Amino acid sequence: MSRSLPLLRSLLALLVVEAVGVGAFAMAILGELALRGSAAPETAIFLVLALGGAAWALVAAGRALLRGSRVARGFAVTWQLFQIFGGLAVALGGGPLWAAIVGWTVVLLAVVVIVLLMMPPVIEATTRTSVHED
Repeated sequence: MSRSLPLLRSLLALLVVEAVGVGAFAMAILGELALRGSAAPETAIFLVLALGGAAWALVAAGRALLRGSRVARGFAVTWQLFQIFGGLAVALGGGPLWAAIVGWTVVLLAVVVIVLLMMPPVIEATTRTSVHED
């Protein structure tokens, strides 16, 4: 466990960074809705709720990984794959330079998290419990 602790802490820190980013994006949508309105306010509200749920789930997954739960690893990997696809869409979408930088940053962050999730010490530290033992 001592060997995996720095890796686990790094992984948790990156999941928190992702959760903060997703939460900030949700707040930006909410702010845009409040300040400028929207042609589809229901969609904006749904996005805010969905992104808020994703941010909460990332924090919950990080906490579960710290407790040694293997189930959280599956959610974390799945989220990273979504981030890679979304980041590539933004990076390669032909938008402004800042969008490409954000997209590639998201992809890089997701790849680093996946690599950390697949490191043998992290796998060992997160296979102590299962869903039925939590």
